[in-house]
Amino acid sequence: MSRHPRLKRKSSQSLADPHPLVELWLLRLLVPLGGHQEFIGHNGFRHDHVAKSVGLGEWLEDSSRDFDAKAALKKLREAHKTAELTLRAAEPPACLSANIARLSTLVGLSDTDCRLLEIAAFIHTEQLLDDAGDLLGLLSSRKLTRILSVLLDLPEPAIQVALSPQSLLARSGLLSVDRRGTGTLRSKLDLLSNSFADLIVANDADPVVLLRDKVVIGLPAQLTITDYDHVAPSLSVLQPYLRHTLATGRKGVNIFLHGAPGSGKSQLAKVLANGLGCELFEVASEDSDGDPVNGVGRLRAFQAGQSLFANRRALIVFDEAEDVFNDGEGIFGRKSTAQTRKAWINRMLEENAVPTVWLSNMIEGLDQAFIRRFDMVFELPLPPRKQRERIIHKACAGMLAAESVTRIADSAVLAPAVVARAAAVVGTISTELGTADAARAVEMLIGNTLEAQGHRMPRRHDPDRLPETYDPAFIHADSDLEQLLIRKYLT
Repeated sequence: MSRHPRLKRKSSQSLADPHPLVELWLLRLLVPLGGHQEFIGHNGFRHDHVAKSVGLGEWLEDSSRDFDAKAALKKLREAHKTAELTLRAAEPPACLSANIARLSTLVGLSDTDCRLLEIAAFIHTEQLLDDAGDLLGLLSSRKLTRILSVLLDLPEPAIQVALSPQSLLARSGLLSVDRRGTGTLRSKLDLLSNSFADLIVANDADPVVLLRDKVVIGLPAQLTITDYDHVAPSLSVLQPYLRHTLATGRKGVNIFLHGAPGSGKSQLAKVLANGLGCELFEVASEDSDGDPVNGVGRLRAFQAGQSLFANRRALIVFDEAEDVFNDGEGIFGRKSTAQTRKAWINRMLEENAVPTVWLSNMIEGLDQAFIRRFDMVFELPLPPRKQRERIIHKACAGMLAAESVTRIADSAVLAPAVVARAAAVVGTISTELGTADAARAVEMLIGNTLEAQGHRMPRRHDPDRLPETYDPAFIHADSDLEQLLIRKYLT
């Protein structure tokens, strides 16, 4: 019979036969770290499944036997002594070892860093360790250091250095300490993402997989460099600069690209990566459950990407950069995420190993100290009419007649993303709709989006617009219009 209510279980998996390392850590939590004081009550154990896993199941299996707290503590201490003799050389699972070794090679982790990653992954995935850790109560960061020193049998100063805010683990985003007050053992060890621990323990994973909740592989581009002729002067500098950066490994390369939503910023990043023949990774704005990732979480993802992809020929895209630079509340309100970490952001923009393209819908409110640290800052305006017509024709090939393409392109506020989305929707059902209905559907979707944005779709029969078939020869004028036109251009 338990003296305290049981904590919530995280899985229905059997916990009676833990990994040898987990058993050793459990016994260290319970004996030298004092967890037994909460674990063993007058009438039973706080957690029956923990008791079974450390060899105290005899009081649970025989319900007629009276519980003896002193005898249970004595047996627990004997189990700890035995474990210290027999389990000290236990190795972590092969999969976890392989993943941490891979991360160590990529990032340059020390042996202490690797040991800390191992135990943090176990604490986040093993209910036994989570429950036993809770027996120690709420921990300060200082007490956390002492506990990890005992669990790993490592010097306390080494643990303190490895978990400092300036440490490689923290700078890479892989593992940091939550220093906001006190917390449980599990909550104080802040791993990169919710899925990171599960992946590193159970899968022989590429770094891209380990960062699944934080960084995603960029999708192929739908546009080409010719669709960006309207920013050709900027691209004539940007393209060779990025090419030189990738060839030489230049650090601190950051490009800030801003423009109205849908103007093609994300597509341009993909076009650039395609032209450079490099991988493209995007810092995720939402996790695998579809929940938004806040600015701090996205910066940690960026840190991890910079560390893990430093030796790959790659670009990183940080879309919706306003999540970091413009998420404050004005002059007298809360500072933005970037402003609260100004020194760190400045250092990051000067030292990042993977060239990064930062995309934002706005530049207003961006701190001048940040702006001057970007190698290039330029606006991507909505494309001019000629470019719009080309984009519409390409996206809606086979669905719109030439005159419809020309007329839709008259909208100066039409963003490429609006066209691409309408074409993608109608393209999935075009065979069911037929040619005429598909064309009407494309125009309807584009028109509805423009209207929702506060704009007007160019009308099919606009009295202020010349007809699509027009011949000046049919004008009954008292002068020769062609000669007038010639004289105008000659004078």
